[in-house]
Formats: sequence, C-alpha cells, structure tokens
Amino acid sequence: MVLGVKPEDEIKSLTYTIQNIVVKISLNLSEDLVLRKIDAKLNNTEYNPERFPGLFIRFKHPKCVIIIFRNGKLILTGLKLFSHINLVIKQLLLKFNENFKMSIKKSSINTEIVNIVGTADFYKQINLDLAVTILENAIYEPEVFPGLIYNSFNPVKSVFLIFSTGKIVFTGIREEIIIEPALINLGRLLDREKLFIIS
Repeated sequence: MVLGVKPEDEIKSLTYTIQNIVVKISLNLSEDLVLRKIDAKLNNTEYNPERFPGLFIRFKHPKCVIIIFRNGKLILTGLKLFSHINLVIKQLLLKFNENFKMSIKKSSINTEIVNIVGTADFYKQINLDLAVTILENAIYEPEVFPGLIYNSFNPVKSVFLIFSTGKIVFTGIREEIIIEPALINLGRLLDREKLFIIS
C-alpha cells in the first residue's frame, strides 16, 4: 500500500488500529430474561430500569461491556480484537449457564458486527480548507470541530474524520476485510485531488 510515508524510517505504509468493535448478539431465548435476577447474582453489573432498560455487565479480561435486554438481545462494545468476540461470548454463556441453570449453546447464538471504529495515519498533512470545497459529502467547521467529516460510499458507506495532521478516524464499517480497501480508496482520493500538503 503506497499511501503515506513514516518520516522516521521512510517505509511507505498505511497502518490502522481498531479502537472499538460493536457487536449485536441474539441469544434466541424462548422466554424473557429477568434482569433484576442477573443484577443480583452477577458481579460487575449495573441495572437501573428507571434510567435505561438494559443491564450493563463489565468484563475485565478482555475489557468490554455487554448491554443485556430482557428479550435476549445484547450489545457488546469496547473490544479491540475480533478474536475476543467469541471469548467474551463463551465467558457470558458460562456465567449464565452456571448461575441460572440455563443451557444456552454457542451454536444457537447469532452475532453481527454493526460498527468498527478505528484510527489511521497517512503521515502527510492534509489541506482541509481545500478538501471541503472539492470533496462531496464533506463538512468542515473548524470553529466547532477541528476535523473534516467525510461521508464515503466507496467501497462501502462509512464516515471518516480527517485531521490536518494526516490522522484519520473511521467508523461505520462492518467488516474487517473492508477497512484496508476503504482507507486505500480515501488515500487515493486525497492524492488525486492534490489535498496532501507537500513539504
């Protein structure tokens, strides 16, 4: 990938880091969960139905949060590695099956990644004042927020926060294999429109 240059070693590369993976999980239960029971029995939980209908359960290893709803729908957030998704689900099932005499099998659960948030760096300054005039679906109001917000539809619908330093935050992507093509596409667009500042 020839998109940016790390000045310290002159190796042309594009690196990105996953900051958060959001996963929707369905336990496919025949009856509703009693969230007060779960809150009373398990550690590291928080449940306040007057403020929010879901129960929060926090895991330390790997660090993440699962929001559990009565209907057996869950939201898993806070993970940075895709390999940890199954690990957290196994830990949760173990807690449920041991403490509530349930027999939820991993094979009966549906999981869907609904959002990936990550950061990347092109290692080149970007002219955001020019970018907002050239790029369609771009918003840049530096007095409100220092980054340009760019809605991309190629190769998939996603949102990029682009900073003048060359740093990028991406969100809205749902598959790991799409991350690199989306970043490559963005880098080529910025290069083609001469939005990188040549020092």
